[in-house]
Amino acid sequence: MSGVETTATLLLVHGGSHGAWCWDQVAPLLRQRGLPVAAVDLPGSGADPTPRTHLNLDDSVQRIVEAIDGIPSGPVILIGHSLGGMPLPEAAAARPDRVVGLVFVAAVVLNAGERGIDQIPEDRRPSYFTMAEASGENSLLPGFHEAWRRFFSSLAEGDARAVYTRLTPQPLGPYLQPARVGIEDVTCPRAYVLMEQDVTFPVPVAEAFAAKAGVTPIRVAGDHCLMLTDPRALATALEAALRVPG
Repeated sequence: MSGVETTATLLLVHGGSHGAWCWDQVAPLLRQRGLPVAAVDLPGSGADPTPRTHLNLDDSVQRIVEAIDGIPSGPVILIGHSLGGMPLPEAAAARPDRVVGLVFVAAVVLNAGERGIDQIPEDRRPSYFTMAEASGENSLLPGFHEAWRRFFSSLAEGDARAVYTRLTPQPLGPYLQPARVGIEDVTCPRAYVLMEQDVTFPVPVAEAFAAKAGVTPIRVAGDHCLMLTDPRALATALEAALRVPG
């Protein structure tokens, strides 16, 4: 991605149950480094009011494409965290004249025809369906202690509870729709940032995602939601990712 990092806008895509707000501490650090930044709420997440019941992966792709189109001009690098990695290839394929790079941050990477639910560690998959059925809106949100353990375990309990109040139920539908476009179908440069203390996607799982993307991961000490627990470390890792040759 060398050569585009000082001109491309970084479009930040959040993971499950989060929203554009989760990048609030990282975005200013990136701007201080001269990097233009925008962030997007996926449908039914963050401040977006779209009903969650019937959302699918296509809806996430479309929202990212709309966000790309909302950036007035110039190249765009898509940065996806966790679940936010799933729609990146198709969004890139939809705007090949704009998207010049992909960065996966502790993120799911899909090949065409794969489903997100099948990439989740097998012992957790049943809970996704149980929570979605109980929700009445086909969505899921782990309880506080499970979210604290999986997402931001390095935060003190008070800080973790404050973050938890901002989480929103994650629509199940995007996990269940097979990807129409996979990482193998796009040619733009890509990078993968792996968190070494991540319990959502432990190191072997993240390494497999990076291998699917065809890259050696950038390894960072930290938990799954590093944008919340150590935003400066994530900003540094993202800056390094932008220097990775395509």
